Amino acid sequence: MRENVKAKKNTVKEKLLSGREIDISIIFIAIFLSVFCLVFVYSALAFEEGASKTILKVLTLKSSDRTLIKTIVYIIVGIAGMTVFALINVDALKKKVPAIMKILTNPIPYYLISCGMFAFIEVMKHVGNDVGGESEKTAIVGAGWLLKANGAYRWIRIPGLNISFQPSEIAKFLLIICFALMIYNAGMSLEHVRGMILYLAVAAIPALMIFRCSSDMSSAIVMIGILYIMMFVAAPNLKKSLIITAALAALAFILLIGVVAVYHGKEESDIDFYQAKRVLAWLYPDEYPASADQTNQALYAIGSGGYLGEGIGNSMQKIKKLPEAQNDMIFALICEELGFAGGFIVILLYFVLIFRMYMIAQNTDDLFKRMIVVGVIAHVGLQVIINICVVTRLFPNTGIPLPLISSGGSSILFMYLELGLVLNIGKSIVRK
Repeated sequence: MRENVKAKKNTVKEKLLSGREIDISIIFIAIFLSVFCLVFVYSALAFEEGASKTILKVLTLKSSDRTLIKTIVYIIVGIAGMTVFALINVDALKKKVPAIMKILTNPIPYYLISCGMFAFIEVMKHVGNDVGGESEKTAIVGAGWLLKANGAYRWIRIPGLNISFQPSEIAKFLLIICFALMIYNAGMSLEHVRGMILYLAVAAIPALMIFRCSSDMSSAIVMIGILYIMMFVAAPNLKKSLIITAALAALAFILLIGVVAVYHGKEESDIDFYQAKRVLAWLYPDEYPASADQTNQALYAIGSGGYLGEGIGNSMQKIKKLPEAQNDMIFALICEELGFAGGFIVILLYFVLIFRMYMIAQNTDDLFKRMIVVGVIAHVGLQVIINICVVTRLFPNTGIPLPLISSGGSSILFMYLELGLVLNIGKSIVRK
């Protein structure tokens, strides 16, 4: 009898795909959040009179329909990717393809690919004729390899295929794995302040490249936030971690004071540094009405929703009043159409999702696996907190999507892949 049990266990270990002990609750919550995505992305765009386009001379679709179909495709691909990542048997992979596993467990390729994407953007910015400034909504530049929107280079485009992706979303995914490996290999070096400072210096390079090369401060903040939380959790000396945290908070406060001192009092049209406009609009919304308009409209949407909302599809603020209702401001749209109850349900789903991942991290003995789960928790948690705080004007306006709900193919796809990693790690927990 015992021999049969051992044989079954060995058979499971030999299989490349194994679905035993997967946390179904995480899958359910992710898919449920994607249902919110489809409903409210379509609600946000359905009223628009976008140009119709004929697909393969057969089907004519409005821009809102095309966006919905594209979002559905990304969700399906994301769920498929999550399933594959969750089912892969790492132990069997180590035995059957050790050469590939050796590459996958080396942090250097992840780091180089992440930094290389933004170096590519910086180079291509200077190739060909750049057109379209901040007033231009979108423009194809860099010999067709870059998509420029509102003055920012946040998308790499594949010419001929009409496919674009956000390298910042890929970098978050890759760097969570990269720094989990670094922490695992670093041993006790994070016990010392110099080790923590070196870690932060290495982490700051891709974050600075995101900001410098693609003018994406919000993604840079989320990136450094994820990697810092991973270090904070891994560092054995809590006192030293708190001292570094206090020093970084003081530095951020000094920078905030400096921005206000330099730019406050200037005319809104004379301020070129658009991040400064957002900070000033947050602190002095009446003095900078143009920059504060998006957040004001979001607050009007939340207020008009009341407790139970206006009903799905009945939002008024989305009609040429609430910019990016399908992206950064989708939580305001949910609150307007489903009220306080809808907003509370969304927050509760995120809370349960994070709690389930936290339980996996708590019960994982392997430091590398724990750090991956911590990184994904930090990613989801930071984006949820920042997005909702921006919508409610607790934070300055930043372009951070709501995970799995905001429109955006790269964000949806790689969030699903991260959840796939967490599900895979959850399989290794010994349940008593």
